[in-house]
Amino acid sequence: VGPNAAALDAASPGDVMEVCPEGMMLAQDIANRIEKCGGAALIIDYGEEGSKDSLRAFRRHKQTHPLSSPGTVDVTADVDFAALREAVNNGLDAMRNMKREAETTASGEEDGRSSSSAADTANPPVAFGPVTQGKFLTSMGAAERTVALIEKDTTTDEQAEDLFAALERLVQPEHMGERYKVLAIARKKDGIFAPPGF
Repeated sequence: VGPNAAALDAASPGDVMEVCPEGMMLAQDIANRIEKCGGAALIIDYGEEGSKDSLRAFRRHKQTHPLSSPGTVDVTADVDFAALREAVNNGLDAMRNMKREAETTASGEEDGRSSSSAADTANPPVAFGPVTQGKFLTSMGAAERTVALIEKDTTTDEQAEDLFAALERLVQPEHMGERYKVLAIARKKDGIFAPPGF
């Protein structure tokens, strides 16, 4: 279901695709927890929208082959944010529909239970994004907060330089601003609006 599934279906023999079922199930578990208990979640990591060959390994701060020295290298891969988004936005809907159908079948007819469960899920948690970390932090006021800290009388010149360098590293595209993405799982405010930053 969704564009990510279509991309996987369209893959040719020999194409390298990375799929992380545990990641998708975790995103659904987070959404289920939010549905039951309220709240929201932010998932921030490096990654892209869609699957690609991103598996790599590092040893002593240098990239190496993932199988060059098993057990002594750090293995990593990009997060597929599209898969996480679809797991929440499409996967949970399918699960809810199957549950409603099973409840209706078990009761033998439509009764109050199915209508109350529909009311409970009128504004279910939804995945928003991803957006780049730079865009998210900027829209959330990171630059203004940094300026406010720099302008404090107690901030030294060295601290001001450190604050500015940290902000630059977090939001500039050539640093972490583009490579890192942010995905939110939350209910729409008033059933309409995305959370701040999205």
